[in-house]
Amino acid sequence: MDDPSFKVIADLFAVPEYTEEDFIDELPPKREGDDATESGELGTLSLNDGDYATAIRHFKRAVDQSNGDPKALIDLAGAFAYGDEAPQAYRQYQRALKKKDDLAEPHAGLGEILRRYGRFRDAIVALEKAIQEDPTNAYYPFKLAETLREAGEPRRATIAILGAIAIQPDQPFYHFWLGDLLLQLKDYDEALESLRAAIEMSPGDDFYYYRATVAFWCAGRKQEAIKAVRLASDLDPAKRLYRGLLAELLRQTGQDDHAALEAVHEQKLDAYDRDHLHRALDEMGIE
Repeated sequence: MDDPSFKVIADLFAVPEYTEEDFIDELPPKREGDDATESGELGTLSLNDGDYATAIRHFKRAVDQSNGDPKALIDLAGAFAYGDEAPQAYRQYQRALKKKDDLAEPHAGLGEILRRYGRFRDAIVALEKAIQEDPTNAYYPFKLAETLREAGEPRRATIAILGAIAIQPDQPFYHFWLGDLLLQLKDYDEALESLRAAIEMSPGDDFYYYRATVAFWCAGRKQEAIKAVRLASDLDPAKRLYRGLLAELLRQTGQDDHAALEAVHEQKLDAYDRDHLHRALDEMGIE
C-alpha cells in the first residue's frame, strides 16, 4: 500500500487507504469440520498446503464423525504416509480393509509401505490384490513393476509395466520406464522402441533423450547417441551433465576439437552430476 501511484489514485477518487492490520479481524478463524464431509475437505486443503499435521487432525476427526468409514480411514492413512509416519499409515489401511476388504486403494497403500521397508514379497501380494480389485487403474501395475524391479525380478517387472501401458497407453512415463528397464536388461533395440514412444508423446522431456543416448550407444548407433545428448542439452542448457556426457562421446568418436569446446562444462560438474555421468559411462562400457 506504500506505492506512490496508489496514493495519488486514492486521493483522486477518494479511495480509503488500508493497512494489513485492517484485514486481520476479517480473516476466517481456524475451525473444525461440522461433519465428516467438511472435515475431509479441510484435511484435503491442509494436505495440498503441505501441512500434514493439520491434515491428520482433520482426517482423524472425519474418521470419528463417520464411525470409521473406509474412505475416511484411507484419507487418514494417506496423510500419515505423506507425513512419513509409515507405521500409522499401515495401521489405518489395515483398519479400512477390516471394514471393507474388496477396496483396491488400501492394498496398494500397504504395498507401497511394505516395499519401502524391503518386504518385497508381501508388497507384491498386496499390489496384486489391488490390481485384482481395480484392474482399470494403470498406477497399480506400475507400482507392482517398480516393486518387482527392486526385488530383483526385472523380467516380471516387464510384464507388469506392460499391463500399465495396456491400460493407459498415452502415458509417456510408463513407456520411458519400460525403456529404462529394458536398458537394464540389455535389450537395447526394444529399449529404443519404448524410449521413442515416450519421446513422441513428450518431446520436451530432456531426460528421455539422455536415457536414449545410452540406449543408442549400447546398440552401436554412436552418431544417434551424440544427436540425442545434444537434443537433451538444447532442451536444458543449464544441465552440465549433458555437456559432460557429450564431451566424452565426442572424444570416443575421435572428435577431439569439438570435445574441447564441451570440456569447460565438464570441468564444472558438481559431485552429484559427476556421479551420474560415471554411471552412464559404465552402462555404455566407457572407462
